Amino acid sequence: MATDLLRWYTLASGARLVVERMPGTRSCAAVWMLPVGTASDPEGDAGEGEATVLSELILRGAAGKSSRDISDAFDALGAQRHGAAAVHHTMLSTLCMGERIEEAMRLLSLVVRQPHLDADALESVRAIALQALNGLEDEPQHLAGVRLREFAMPAPFNRSGYGTVAGLQSLTQDRIRASWSRRARPVGTVIGMAGDIEPERARDMVERLLEGWSGSTEDPVETRPALRGSHLVQLDTQQTHLAIGFDAPPDRDADAHAHRVAIRILGGASSSRLFTEVREKRGLCYSVGASSALGRDRGLVQVYAGSTHERAPRTLECIMHELERFEQGITADEFRDALVGAKAGLIMSGESSSARAATIASQLWRLGEAMDLAQSAAEFDRLTLAGVNEYIARDMGAAWRAGRTQVTVAPRLVG
Repeated sequence: MATDLLRWYTLASGARLVVERMPGTRSCAAVWMLPVGTASDPEGDAGEGEATVLSELILRGAAGKSSRDISDAFDALGAQRHGAAAVHHTMLSTLCMGERIEEAMRLLSLVVRQPHLDADALESVRAIALQALNGLEDEPQHLAGVRLREFAMPAPFNRSGYGTVAGLQSLTQDRIRASWSRRARPVGTVIGMAGDIEPERARDMVERLLEGWSGSTEDPVETRPALRGSHLVQLDTQQTHLAIGFDAPPDRDADAHAHRVAIRILGGASSSRLFTEVREKRGLCYSVGASSALGRDRGLVQVYAGSTHERAPRTLECIMHELERFEQGITADEFRDALVGAKAGLIMSGESSSARAATIASQLWRLGEAMDLAQSAAEFDRLTLAGVNEYIARDMGAAWRAGRTQVTVAPRLVG
Protein backbone atom coordinates (compact mmCIF):
# COMPACT_ATOMS: atom_id res chain seq x y z
CA MET A 1 0.00 0.00 0.00
CA ALA A 2 1.41 3.39 -1.00
CA THR A 3 1.95 5.99 1.72
CA ASP A 4 2.88 9.66 1.84
CA LEU A 5 6.56 8.64 1.97
CA LEU A 6 6.45 5.64 -0.37
CA ARG A 7 5.05 5.83 -3.90
CA TRP A 8 5.42 3.90 -7.13
CA TYR A 9 4.61 4.83 -10.71
CA THR A 10 4.48 3.45 -14.23
CA LEU A 11 6.25 6.05 -16.35
CA ALA A 12 5.44 7.12 -19.90
CA SER A 13 8.26 4.93 -21.23
CA GLY A 14 6.82 1.84 -19.53
CA ALA A 15 9.56 1.70 -16.87
CA ARG A 16 8.42 1.47 -13.27
CA LEU A 17 9.69 3.75 -10.50
CA VAL A 18 9.37 3.36 -6.73
CA VAL A 19 10.49 6.12 -4.35
CA GLU A 20 10.72 6.27 -0.58
CA ARG A 21 11.50 9.50 1.25
CA MET A 22 13.49 8.83 4.41
CA PRO A 23 13.09 11.78 6.82
CA GLY A 24 16.31 12.73 8.53
CA THR A 25 18.47 11.09 5.87
CA ARG A 26 20.72 13.37 3.80
CA SER A 27 21.88 10.74 1.31
CA CYS A 28 19.92 9.41 -1.64
CA ALA A 29 20.40 6.09 -3.43
CA ALA A 30 19.11 4.83 -6.75
CA VAL A 31 19.04 1.32 -8.18
CA TRP A 32 18.24 0.61 -11.83
CA MET A 33 17.10 -2.96 -12.48
CA LEU A 34 17.47 -3.43 -16.22
CA PRO A 35 16.08 -6.58 -17.90
CA VAL A 36 19.55 -7.80 -18.88
CA GLY A 37 19.99 -10.85 -16.67
CA THR A 38 22.04 -14.01 -16.90
CA ALA A 39 18.91 -16.08 -17.65
CA SER A 40 18.54 -14.17 -20.94
CA ASP A 41 22.13 -14.74 -22.10
CA PRO A 42 22.78 -16.90 -25.15
CA GLU A 43 23.08 -20.50 -24.00
CA GLY A 44 26.41 -22.06 -23.08
CA ASP A 45 29.30 -21.49 -25.45
CA ALA A 46 27.10 -19.28 -27.67
CA GLY A 47 27.65 -16.41 -25.23
CA GLU A 48 26.82 -17.35 -21.64
CA GLY A 49 28.38 -14.72 -19.37
CA GLU A 50 27.26 -11.85 -21.59
CA ALA A 51 25.21 -10.09 -18.88
CA THR A 52 28.15 -10.13 -16.46
CA VAL A 53 30.44 -8.62 -19.10
CA LEU A 54 27.82 -5.97 -19.92
CA SER A 55 27.35 -5.04 -16.25
CA GLU A 56 31.06 -4.22 -15.99
CA LEU A 57 31.44 -2.74 -19.46
CA ILE A 58 28.42 -0.45 -19.28
CA LEU A 59 30.10 2.02 -16.89
CA ARG A 60 33.15 2.41 -19.13
CA GLY A 61 32.16 5.38 -21.23
CA ALA A 62 28.95 6.88 -22.62
CA ALA A 63 27.63 9.78 -24.71
CA GLY A 64 31.06 11.02 -25.80
CA LYS A 65 32.52 10.65 -22.30
CA SER A 66 35.39 8.22 -21.79
CA SER A 67 35.53 5.73 -18.96
CA ARG A 68 37.77 8.18 -17.08
CA ASP A 69 35.34 11.04 -17.79
CA ILE A 70 32.43 9.03 -16.37
CA SER A 71 34.47 8.05 -13.32
CA ASP A 72 35.58 11.64 -12.72
CA ALA A 73 32.02 12.92 -13.11
CA PHE A 74 30.70 10.55 -10.45
CA ASP A 75 33.65 11.37 -8.20
CA ALA A 76 32.99 15.10 -8.58
CA LEU A 77 29.51 14.46 -7.20
CA GLY A 78 30.86 12.38 -4.34
CA ALA A 79 28.76 9.57 -5.78
CA GLN A 80 29.42 5.87 -5.51
CA ARG A 81 28.43 3.66 -8.45
CA HIS A 82 28.30 -0.04 -9.08
CA GLY A 83 27.15 -2.54 -11.68
CA ALA A 84 26.35 -6.24 -11.27
CA ALA A 85 24.43 -8.91 -13.13
CA ALA A 86 21.77 -11.11 -11.51
CA VAL A 87 19.48 -13.82 -12.86
CA HIS A 88 16.80 -11.48 -14.23
CA HIS A 89 18.47 -8.06 -14.22
CA THR A 90 21.61 -6.04 -14.48
CA MET A 91 21.74 -3.72 -11.49
CA LEU A 92 23.23 -0.24 -11.76
CA SER A 93 23.33 1.74 -8.55
CA THR A 94 24.51 5.07 -7.20
CA LEU A 95 24.67 6.72 -3.79
CA CYS A 96 25.27 10.40 -3.10
CA MET A 97 23.97 13.35 -1.14
CA GLY A 98 20.35 14.16 -1.86
CA GLU A 99 21.08 17.47 -3.55
CA ARG A 100 23.34 15.67 -6.08
CA ILE A 101 21.01 12.83 -7.02
CA GLU A 102 19.59 14.48 -10.16
CA GLU A 103 23.04 14.81 -11.70
CA ALA A 104 23.96 11.26 -10.66
CA MET A 105 20.76 9.99 -12.26
CA ARG A 106 21.55 11.94 -15.41
CA LEU A 107 24.92 10.16 -15.63
CA LEU A 108 23.27 6.79 -15.13
CA SER A 109 20.73 7.55 -17.84
CA LEU A 110 23.58 8.31 -20.27
CA VAL A 111 25.25 5.03 -19.32
CA VAL A 112 22.01 3.11 -19.96
CA ARG A 113 20.91 4.85 -23.13
CA GLN A 114 24.18 5.86 -24.85
CA PRO A 115 26.92 3.43 -23.78
CA HIS A 116 30.14 3.20 -25.77
CA LEU A 117 30.73 -0.55 -25.34
CA ASP A 118 34.02 -0.20 -27.22
CA ALA A 119 36.36 -2.99 -28.27
CA ASP A 120 39.33 -2.06 -26.04
CA ALA A 121 37.16 -2.01 -22.93
CA LEU A 122 35.61 -5.34 -23.96
CA GLU A 123 38.99 -7.04 -23.99
CA SER A 124 39.80 -5.74 -20.52
CA VAL A 125 36.45 -6.80 -19.10
CA ARG A 126 36.65 -10.21 -20.80
CA ALA A 127 40.04 -10.80 -19.14
CA ILE A 128 38.54 -9.99 -15.73
CA ALA A 129 35.60 -12.34 -16.34
CA LEU A 130 37.90 -15.19 -17.41
CA GLN A 131 40.03 -14.69 -14.29
CA ALA A 132 36.93 -14.88 -12.09
CA LEU A 133 35.76 -18.06 -13.85
CA ASN A 134 39.18 -19.71 -13.61
CA GLY A 135 39.50 -18.68 -9.96
CA LEU A 136 36.35 -20.48 -8.83
CA GLU A 137 38.34 -23.54 -7.76
CA ASP A 138 40.28 -21.36 -5.33
CA GLU A 139 37.01 -20.71 -3.42
CA PRO A 140 35.52 -24.18 -2.86
CA GLN A 141 32.71 -22.97 -0.56
CA HIS A 142 31.55 -20.50 -3.22
CA LEU A 143 32.02 -23.14 -5.92
CA ALA A 144 29.70 -25.48 -4.01
CA GLY A 145 26.98 -22.81 -4.00
CA VAL A 146 27.43 -22.07 -7.71
CA ARG A 147 27.18 -25.74 -8.65
CA LEU A 148 24.22 -26.27 -6.32
CA ARG A 149 22.21 -23.61 -8.13
CA GLU A 150 23.21 -25.15 -11.45
CA PHE A 151 21.69 -28.52 -10.47
CA ALA A 152 18.85 -27.38 -8.17
CA MET A 153 17.19 -24.76 -10.37
CA PRO A 154 15.61 -25.12 -13.82
CA ALA A 155 17.43 -23.73 -16.84
CA PRO A 156 18.09 -20.94 -17.64
CA PHE A 157 17.48 -19.68 -14.07
CA ASN A 158 20.30 -21.89 -12.78
CA ARG A 159 23.08 -19.76 -14.24
CA SER A 160 25.71 -18.21 -11.99
CA GLY A 161 26.80 -15.42 -14.30
CA TYR A 162 30.36 -16.73 -14.62
CA GLY A 163 29.59 -18.11 -18.06
CA THR A 164 31.91 -20.48 -19.93
CA VAL A 165 35.34 -19.90 -21.41
CA ALA A 166 34.06 -20.37 -24.95
CA GLY A 167 30.98 -18.26 -24.23
CA LEU A 168 33.04 -15.35 -22.95
CA GLN A 169 35.52 -15.63 -25.81
CA SER A 170 32.70 -15.61 -28.38
CA LEU A 171 31.57 -12.08 -27.44
CA THR A 172 32.34 -9.36 -29.97
CA GLN A 173 31.76 -5.62 -29.94
CA ASP A 174 29.00 -5.87 -32.53
CA ARG A 175 27.24 -8.63 -30.60
CA ILE A 176 27.28 -6.90 -27.23
CA ARG A 177 26.12 -3.61 -28.73
CA ALA A 178 23.24 -5.36 -30.46
CA SER A 179 22.44 -7.27 -27.30
CA TRP A 180 22.34 -4.16 -25.09
CA SER A 181 20.15 -2.35 -27.59
CA ARG A 182 17.75 -5.30 -27.74
CA ARG A 183 17.64 -6.13 -24.03
CA ALA A 184 18.03 -2.82 -22.14
CA ARG A 185 14.49 -1.53 -22.62
CA PRO A 186 12.17 0.46 -20.34
CA VAL A 187 9.38 -2.12 -20.20
CA GLY A 188 10.85 -4.54 -17.68
CA THR A 189 13.03 -1.91 -16.03
CA VAL A 190 12.42 -1.03 -12.37
CA ILE A 191 14.08 1.97 -10.72
CA GLY A 192 14.18 2.30 -6.94
CA MET A 193 15.11 5.52 -5.12
CA ALA A 194 15.32 6.10 -1.38
CA GLY A 195 16.59 8.81 0.93
CA ASP A 196 16.47 12.59 0.74
CA ILE A 197 14.05 12.82 -2.17
CA GLU A 198 10.35 13.61 -2.60
CA PRO A 199 8.47 10.97 -4.63
CA GLU A 200 6.83 13.51 -6.98
CA ARG A 201 10.12 15.28 -7.62
CA ALA A 202 11.80 11.95 -8.38
CA ARG A 203 8.99 10.96 -10.74
CA ASP A 204 9.21 14.19 -12.74
CA MET A 205 13.01 14.00 -12.87
CA VAL A 206 13.08 10.42 -14.13
CA GLU A 207 10.34 11.12 -16.68
CA ARG A 208 12.57 13.85 -18.17
CA LEU A 209 15.63 11.60 -18.21
CA LEU A 210 13.79 8.75 -19.93
CA GLU A 211 11.96 10.85 -22.51
CA GLY A 212 12.14 9.14 -25.90
CA TRP A 213 13.25 5.78 -24.48
CA SER A 214 10.96 2.99 -25.65
CA GLY A 215 10.62 -0.73 -26.21
CA SER A 216 10.31 -3.95 -24.25
CA THR A 217 12.05 -7.28 -23.93
CA GLU A 218 10.67 -10.74 -23.31
CA ASP A 219 11.03 -12.50 -19.98
CA PRO A 220 13.11 -15.68 -20.10
CA VAL A 221 11.18 -18.95 -19.88
CA GLU A 222 12.09 -22.35 -18.47
CA THR A 223 13.83 -24.53 -21.03
CA ARG A 224 14.76 -27.53 -18.87
CA PRO A 225 13.64 -28.78 -15.45
CA ALA A 226 16.10 -28.91 -12.57
CA LEU A 227 18.47 -31.88 -12.70
CA ARG A 228 18.60 -32.34 -8.90
CA GLY A 229 20.38 -35.46 -7.60
CA SER A 230 23.76 -35.84 -5.88
CA HIS A 231 26.89 -34.52 -7.56
CA LEU A 232 30.62 -34.52 -6.87
CA VAL A 233 32.88 -31.65 -7.88
CA GLN A 234 36.16 -33.48 -7.52
CA LEU A 235 38.80 -31.16 -6.14
CA ASP A 236 41.89 -31.69 -4.04
CA THR A 237 40.62 -29.67 -1.08
CA GLN A 238 41.70 -29.63 2.56
CA GLN A 239 38.06 -29.81 3.70
CA THR A 240 34.83 -31.28 2.37
CA HIS A 241 32.25 -28.67 1.35
CA LEU A 242 28.60 -29.78 1.35
CA ALA A 243 25.82 -27.74 -0.27
CA ILE A 244 22.30 -29.12 -0.08
CA GLY A 245 19.36 -27.49 -1.84
CA PHE A 246 15.62 -27.71 -1.20
CA ASP A 247 12.59 -26.06 -2.76
CA ALA A 248 11.39 -22.74 -1.36
CA PRO A 249 8.21 -20.79 -2.15
CA PRO A 250 8.30 -17.69 -4.36
CA ASP A 251 8.24 -14.37 -2.55
CA ARG A 252 4.62 -13.68 -3.44
CA ASP A 253 3.45 -16.97 -1.91
CA ALA A 254 1.18 -16.65 1.12
CA ASP A 255 3.65 -18.75 3.14
CA ALA A 256 6.78 -16.71 2.27
CA HIS A 257 7.11 -15.09 5.70
CA ALA A 258 6.40 -18.33 7.55
CA HIS A 259 9.13 -19.90 5.45
CA ARG A 260 11.60 -17.14 6.34
CA VAL A 261 10.97 -17.62 10.05
CA ALA A 262 11.34 -21.40 9.71
CA ILE A 263 14.68 -21.15 7.89
CA ARG A 264 16.00 -18.63 10.41
CA ILE A 265 15.27 -21.12 13.20
CA LEU A 266 16.68 -24.03 11.22
CA GLY A 267 20.01 -22.48 10.30
CA GLY A 268 19.99 -18.71 10.02
CA ALA A 269 21.73 -17.68 13.23
CA SER A 270 24.27 -18.85 15.81
CA SER A 271 21.38 -20.03 17.97
CA SER A 272 19.84 -22.06 15.14
CA ARG A 273 19.13 -25.78 15.24
CA LEU A 274 21.88 -26.72 12.78
CA PHE A 275 24.56 -24.54 14.39
CA THR A 276 23.73 -25.78 17.88
CA GLU A 277 23.36 -29.50 17.11
CA VAL A 278 25.92 -30.05 14.35
CA ARG A 279 28.71 -27.65 15.32
CA GLU A 280 28.39 -26.73 18.97
CA LYS A 281 27.26 -30.00 20.55
CA ARG A 282 29.02 -32.50 18.29
CA GLY A 283 31.89 -30.50 16.80
CA LEU A 284 31.38 -32.13 13.41
CA CYS A 285 32.14 -29.08 11.28
CA TYR A 286 33.65 -25.61 11.42
CA SER A 287 30.75 -23.97 9.56
CA VAL A 288 27.09 -24.85 9.08
CA GLY A 289 23.93 -22.91 8.33
CA ALA A 290 20.88 -22.47 6.14
CA SER A 291 19.68 -19.59 4.00
CA SER A 292 16.81 -19.03 1.63
CA ALA A 293 16.48 -16.96 -1.54
CA LEU A 294 12.89 -16.28 -2.55
CA GLY A 295 12.52 -15.02 -6.11
CA ARG A 296 9.48 -13.83 -8.03
CA ASP A 297 8.62 -17.25 -9.44
CA ARG A 298 10.70 -19.80 -7.50
CA GLY A 299 12.96 -20.08 -4.49
CA LEU A 300 15.84 -22.13 -3.13
CA VAL A 301 16.92 -23.15 0.37
CA GLN A 302 20.65 -23.78 0.70
CA VAL A 303 22.16 -25.69 3.61
CA TYR A 304 25.96 -25.46 3.73
CA ALA A 305 28.48 -27.28 5.89
CA GLY A 306 32.26 -27.32 5.78
CA SER A 307 33.96 -30.25 7.54
CA THR A 308 36.99 -32.49 7.49
CA HIS A 309 36.97 -35.37 5.04
CA GLU A 310 36.71 -37.86 7.91
CA ARG A 311 33.78 -36.14 9.63
CA ALA A 312 31.84 -35.16 6.52
CA PRO A 313 29.66 -38.33 6.42
CA ARG A 314 28.62 -37.84 10.05
CA THR A 315 28.02 -34.14 9.35
CA LEU A 316 25.63 -34.98 6.52
CA GLU A 317 23.90 -37.61 8.66
CA CYS A 318 23.42 -35.14 11.51
CA ILE A 319 22.06 -32.44 9.19
CA MET A 320 19.49 -34.82 7.74
CA HIS A 321 18.51 -35.97 11.23
CA GLU A 322 17.91 -32.36 12.26
CA LEU A 323 15.80 -31.78 9.16
CA GLU A 324 13.69 -34.79 10.08
CA ARG A 325 13.32 -33.55 13.65
CA PHE A 326 12.42 -30.09 12.36
CA GLU A 327 9.26 -31.51 10.80
CA GLN A 328 7.89 -31.92 14.33
CA GLY A 329 7.75 -28.14 14.71
CA ILE A 330 9.35 -25.25 16.56
CA THR A 331 8.95 -24.02 20.13
CA ALA A 332 7.37 -20.80 21.36
CA ASP A 333 10.79 -19.49 22.41
CA GLU A 334 12.29 -20.20 18.99
CA PHE A 335 9.34 -18.51 17.30
CA ARG A 336 9.62 -15.41 19.51
CA ASP A 337 13.39 -15.07 19.02
CA ALA A 338 13.10 -15.52 15.25
CA LEU A 339 10.50 -12.75 14.99
CA VAL A 340 12.70 -10.41 17.05
CA GLY A 341 15.68 -11.16 14.82
CA ALA A 342 13.73 -10.72 11.60
CA LYS A 343 12.32 -7.35 12.66
CA ALA A 344 15.72 -6.19 13.96
CA GLY A 345 17.13 -6.91 10.51
CA LEU A 346 14.39 -4.80 8.97
CA ILE A 347 15.15 -1.87 11.27
CA MET A 348 18.89 -2.01 10.55
CA SER A 349 18.33 -2.19 6.79
CA GLY A 350 16.01 0.80 7.11
CA GLU A 351 18.94 2.96 8.18
CA SER A 352 20.60 2.58 4.77
CA SER A 353 19.24 4.44 1.76
CA SER A 354 21.08 2.00 -0.55
CA ALA A 355 19.48 -1.00 1.13
CA ARG A 356 16.03 0.57 0.99
CA ALA A 357 16.34 1.51 -2.70
CA ALA A 358 17.35 -2.06 -3.56
CA THR A 359 14.62 -3.56 -1.38
CA ILE A 360 11.71 -1.52 -2.69
CA ALA A 361 12.80 -1.93 -6.32
CA SER A 362 13.00 -5.69 -5.82
CA GLN A 363 9.62 -5.76 -4.07
CA LEU A 364 7.97 -3.85 -6.89
CA TRP A 365 9.32 -6.35 -9.41
CA ARG A 366 8.61 -9.49 -7.37
CA LEU A 367 5.33 -8.49 -5.70
CA GLY A 368 3.91 -5.73 -7.87
CA GLU A 369 4.01 -3.35 -4.89
CA ALA A 370 6.45 -2.08 -2.28
CA MET A 371 6.21 -1.88 1.50
CA ASP A 372 7.65 0.52 4.05
CA LEU A 373 9.32 -0.82 7.19
CA ALA A 374 6.14 -0.76 9.26
CA GLN A 375 4.24 -2.68 6.61
CA SER A 376 7.05 -5.23 6.31
CA ALA A 377 7.17 -5.70 10.08
CA ALA A 378 3.39 -6.16 10.14
CA GLU A 379 3.79 -9.16 7.81
CA PHE A 380 5.80 -10.90 10.53
CA ASP A 381 3.43 -9.75 13.28
CA ARG A 382 0.59 -11.57 11.51
CA LEU A 383 2.36 -14.91 11.92
CA THR A 384 1.45 -17.32 14.69
CA LEU A 385 3.35 -20.22 16.18
CA ALA A 386 0.58 -22.59 15.08
CA GLY A 387 0.63 -21.18 11.55
CA VAL A 388 4.41 -21.59 11.14
CA ASN A 389 4.28 -25.12 12.53
CA GLU A 390 1.46 -25.95 10.15
CA TYR A 391 3.59 -24.71 7.26
CA ILE A 392 6.60 -26.75 8.39
CA ALA A 393 4.53 -29.94 8.77
CA ARG A 394 2.92 -29.46 5.35
CA ASP A 395 5.81 -28.22 3.22
CA MET A 396 9.05 -29.25 4.97
CA GLY A 397 8.39 -32.93 5.46
CA ALA A 398 9.63 -36.18 3.94
CA ALA A 399 8.74 -35.29 0.35
CA TRP A 400 10.55 -31.96 0.67
CA ARG A 401 13.68 -33.68 1.96
CA ALA A 402 13.51 -36.40 -0.69
CA GLY A 403 13.60 -33.78 -3.46
CA ARG A 404 16.92 -32.36 -2.31
CA THR A 405 19.93 -31.62 -4.46
CA GLN A 406 23.40 -32.23 -3.05
CA VAL A 407 26.78 -30.96 -4.21
CA THR A 408 30.02 -32.15 -2.62
CA VAL A 409 33.27 -30.31 -3.35
CA ALA A 410 35.97 -32.72 -2.21
CA PRO A 411 38.21 -35.53 -3.47
CA ARG A 412 35.30 -37.97 -3.04
CA LEU A 413 31.51 -38.01 -2.76
CA VAL A 414 29.77 -37.93 0.62
CA GLY A 415 26.56 -39.86 1.22
